[in-house]
Amino acid sequence: MDQGIYTAASGAIAMEERLNVISHNIANVNTVGYKKDHILYREFTKILDTSMLAQGQYRVIPVDVVATRPTVDLTQGVSMKTDNPLDVAINGEGFFVVMTEDGPRYTRAGSFMISEDNNLVTPQGHRVQGKGGDITIDTTTGDGQVVIGPDGRISYDGTEVDSLQVVNIPAEALVRAGGNLFAVRDGHVPDPVENPSVSQGYLERANVEPVTEMVELITTQRAYEAYQRMIRSINDAYSNSIRNVGAVS
Repeated sequence: MDQGIYTAASGAIAMEERLNVISHNIANVNTVGYKKDHILYREFTKILDTSMLAQGQYRVIPVDVVATRPTVDLTQGVSMKTDNPLDVAINGEGFFVVMTEDGPRYTRAGSFMISEDNNLVTPQGHRVQGKGGDITIDTTTGDGQVVIGPDGRISYDGTEVDSLQVVNIPAEALVRAGGNLFAVRDGHVPDPVENPSVSQGYLERANVEPVTEMVELITTQRAYEAYQRMIRSINDAYSNSIRNVGAVS
């Protein structure tokens, strides 16, 4: 009975973790450049018959299910045309680098603007980084257009200003830092993308498929409810057995 309640409880906890991840994905379906999370499970086992260990023949039963930390899905989202010259979508691998109060952070959201002090920034005011650091575009010196080439080179009024800094980070090294930004885990250093590919006047949509996520949400909710019913059933059976023992004694 103990094994049954442990298995049911661990299953319910795992499904609750999955519900949280799916709900977060759905909530960000319209967030530019958002990368969805997915969660994996590991099964802990317990040996029942140790007499056959030497021969490598033994039975095992699941005792616990542990949810691993969510992993970022780096699948490319669909690009949407905006015709805004300061909107940029990355084609393929890589992240834009922005400077925050907490240091460099990384994002796929290429919705940029020019600040009052002529820096290229995100809507939150984080300074977009070029190969030379902060990207400064002094629009008071001319009346030309900002041009961002397919390789990330930025020009204004015919003069090259800088190049967008694009770096590659493996999914396992990413840590969500809020505001559609990522930090990197200790011990990981982002690698510069040697030949980045970007599209000016485009933004990358979230890589969340609403229908798929809704199906996953319903399936997971049903599994969670099934585990809850199992726990209640085991608990009721345990309570009845105690009452029966008490009545006999």
